[in-house]
Amino acid sequence: MKMHAIVLILILLMLILLSGNVNAIAYCSLRDPVAQIAELYPQKTNQLSIVKTVDDNIRSQVQIALPSNDLHFSELGRHTLYIAMFGKEILGYVHVRSEQSDWGLVEIVWAIDKDLRITNFVFQRCRSPKKKIAQQSDFKHMFIGKNYQDLKQQLSADGVTAKKSVLTNAQGAHELANVVLRCALKTLLLTEVLWGEELEKL
Repeated sequence: MKMHAIVLILILLMLILLSGNVNAIAYCSLRDPVAQIAELYPQKTNQLSIVKTVDDNIRSQVQIALPSNDLHFSELGRHTLYIAMFGKEILGYVHVRSEQSDWGLVEIVWAIDKDLRITNFVFQRCRSPKKKIAQQSDFKHMFIGKNYQDLKQQLSADGVTAKKSVLTNAQGAHELANVVLRCALKTLLLTEVLWGEELEKL
């Protein structure tokens, strides 16, 4: 009986550990990398991926750079940056990130060029009633073509919401614009901090 109890405890511990890892991976992962990357880079012929770990040190760097936009503890763990290729030529990068909102988690798949500027984004998950507005080109152009510094200048003094001048272009989807802006900033910052050295070598 004792042996059975020990085995049962070990199995339960393994299940707990595995479920924790699954949650950490699922928090910022592409559901169908091949199809989703092809949506952002239709001309791509293949892709590479680099997996890195977001740890407390990386979280501290984000806190310093974006004091009002802390990473949630669920965001710690292994994350993947995808590199869209056309043969041996790098087309750009793909990174998916999640952001808390009034409608639960919003998951955004970002396309980033080699100069770390946003080139496009699509929602992997979004329950906002304003989602259709945010998929239109006028809304997207508030972010496309911008790098980290450009986007940081769009933040208001509270460090969480966009400036009023930015929100006037959000076509009534102000809260979703704030969510997308915060997510974009973290995405570009983490891409540089986590994968910067590897990307320079490519």
